[in-house]
Amino acid sequence: MANLRIGYLFKKKYVKYEKKKYEIFEFIDYVVGIGFTNTEKNDRCNVLSGKYNGTYASFINKNGNEEEYVFLADNLGDALKINDNQVNFTSIREKRLSSTGKYYLRDSDGDSLARLVNQDLLDYLQKGDQKEQSDFAEDEFEKTSDISSMYSSIKKTIISQDEQIMQILTALFKNQKVVNSDLDMDLIAKLKENILIYGSTGTGKTEILKRISKLYNIPIVIEDATALSETGYQGRKITDMLEDLCLAADNDKELAEKGILVIDEFDKLAEKSEDSQSHVSRLGVQRSLLKLLDGTLFYFGDKKFDTSKLTVVGLGAFTGISEGDDYKQLTADDFMKYGIMRELIGRFSKSIAMNPLSKEDIMKILRESDFSPLNTYKKLFDMLEVHFDFSDEFVEYITELAIAKQSGARSLKTVFDDCISSALFRIFAGEYSSISLVKPDDENNKPYILTKTKEKND
Repeated sequence: MANLRIGYLFKKKYVKYEKKKYEIFEFIDYVVGIGFTNTEKNDRCNVLSGKYNGTYASFINKNGNEEEYVFLADNLGDALKINDNQVNFTSIREKRLSSTGKYYLRDSDGDSLARLVNQDLLDYLQKGDQKEQSDFAEDEFEKTSDISSMYSSIKKTIISQDEQIMQILTALFKNQKVVNSDLDMDLIAKLKENILIYGSTGTGKTEILKRISKLYNIPIVIEDATALSETGYQGRKITDMLEDLCLAADNDKELAEKGILVIDEFDKLAEKSEDSQSHVSRLGVQRSLLKLLDGTLFYFGDKKFDTSKLTVVGLGAFTGISEGDDYKQLTADDFMKYGIMRELIGRFSKSIAMNPLSKEDIMKILRESDFSPLNTYKKLFDMLEVHFDFSDEFVEYITELAIAKQSGARSLKTVFDDCISSALFRIFAGEYSSISLVKPDDENNKPYILTKTKEKND
């Protein structure tokens, strides 16, 4: 059952100032979302407002593993009251943004937050923000307009998919050149490509699009196909996705019509004959997507949305479609046998198969990716002033644990967290000044070696 979730999103960080350590909560956004349980019994929250619009709340942390986000629920009655009891969350969000401070500390009860009033500390934090914004202007601005810079940036996170990243960026940039041109609409329709990206779980399909959405200066939303249903069934509709895209474009409909709609878990729309009701619903969603991909007028609220210039990207693992992990030889017939309508698969003029990840690829991801748990935890331990290192044997050990879960690189963080979770409490308590990650053996059955601080040794 779906339920409404509203509240404040904060980014938690620790700041040293005047020889004291402060736990600072920086206000990021006022979030409105719909919570629901998908067909795989996973709880999801689809964010419908602000900078995270179109993203699942559970993904916000994953967009930056080294950062911790905190959600503080708002009272729905109070939220409606400030907007004269009108259910307009765009207006409510604007009013909450205008009345919310930038920085907060834990209140004395420890369960709530209180606005930071220490002016000296505020000035110190704001100077830091100005520097970060300046660095962003110098380092990130070019990435929003330069395909080469975007390619180089994404390669730092997504490993062993260089050709796939290049193909995706090329298709997206070509589409934007075409839809923003003065070409005839018939020619635009022939030149514009809808893209289908497929490959094993954990190869980086969704993460590539997330990285692009952070770097690209056009509206992009990532929707989950498992939440979609045809008209007459409970669930989200095609128009709901288009409305989300409008919100991502700050209600600039013309800009949204040239945006990018990413449909994740696309393979879950395949017909399943063993469940007649799901079979009918999935088939109905596939038919609805035909109109979306063809370029049609959709109506919602007082808006008329033309999808003729919209880029649609489908992402799917298509587990079991091929005997092995190499999907590069798949044909339209393979997708039809899997349960996708021929007419629908034919609407995707660009198909991109992800590379299967070998053991060596996953080890490379661990060592080199910006979001590898090894690299994100290094930033954490640097912040804590705790020495951190690891052995080659540990990298191979973690890789084998991840491979056993059959989720590609996706499970790396899970197995890594499991390995060091028992050590973190005492590290946070200040008992240890060093942690070395090693492969467990008979003498040491833990995957780490800790060194006590000098104070604890004395």
